[in-house]
Amino acid sequence: MNFLNKLFLIVFISILTMQSASYAVLDIDMSVDSEIRRKYNPEKAVEDLLSPLPDNLKNDKNVPPKDESDITTKNNEQVKSTATTTTTTKTSTTPVTNSSDNKNTTSQNTTKNNTGSLQEVKQSESLGQKITLKSGTKITVRSCEKLSDTMPVGRKVYFKLAKPIQTKLFTLPENTKFVATVVDSHTPQITGNGGLLVLLVERVNINGKNQEIKAKFTKSNYKKVFFNNIKGKRSYLKNVAEKTNFGNKYYKKMLNKSKQYSQKKVTMILSPITYLCGATVYFINIIGSPVFAIFSEGKSLSIPADTQFEIKFLEDVELHN
Repeated sequence: MNFLNKLFLIVFISILTMQSASYAVLDIDMSVDSEIRRKYNPEKAVEDLLSPLPDNLKNDKNVPPKDESDITTKNNEQVKSTATTTTTTKTSTTPVTNSSDNKNTTSQNTTKNNTGSLQEVKQSESLGQKITLKSGTKITVRSCEKLSDTMPVGRKVYFKLAKPIQTKLFTLPENTKFVATVVDSHTPQITGNGGLLVLLVERVNINGKNQEIKAKFTKSNYKKVFFNNIKGKRSYLKNVAEKTNFGNKYYKKMLNKSKQYSQKKVTMILSPITYLCGATVYFINIIGSPVFAIFSEGKSLSIPADTQFEIKFLEDVELHN
């Protein structure tokens, strides 16, 4: 017997021994399985371990899946359903724990928003609607008291709006008070200079609140006011004419005397003298009247109440009602 035959025999014997061992193992496994089936009922064990099915599922039949893909898809669906249920439970539980905080934050935000809106409303109510009056705008007012050139510097003078100013969103009502201040004043002076009153409008009172403005007067009782100087009548030229009245009267008086003297023989010689005296005085009076008028005063300033004036704004201003 050669080496190859020995080797073949050894391999064959080893294969037989391995098969017999496997058969023995199968016999043991089968015996164990039969013993378990004999002692325990598998169906009853399943019923004892698992919770009973609901009534609506007792009549359903368990349909086994056709292949492994169905099993995997069902398992994936179950995993997804469990994941969704867990997420829903988490989301449902988290607001409960943070509901008070969210309520506090939302209440704080709402209160902040409400306070901010209330502040804006209060500011808008306090400021109200507005109108912008450009520099150079002219409005008509009326005096609330008598004006004169004897008013001291610094005194407050009040005027009222003659007619309302209306826009789409703003109305400045009639009789709105304007406050002016006496800047300069003096009584009639020589050289025929009349009385003077200089006023500057500084405030307007709207709904009980004073608002700063700056305006000057351009008209007084329909007459133009130059350089914001409300003046009494200047009477220099009139005074010049009045100063000649004395010479004219004296000349007429001396002329009548000359006529009287010429009618009598005794006094005829005096008639030229009286005439020359009257003519000389009259001539001197005419020549000197411009000089004499310099030392005469003008007219005093006196303006009754409720006189119409026109004021002009010197700068842009915003008025709130």
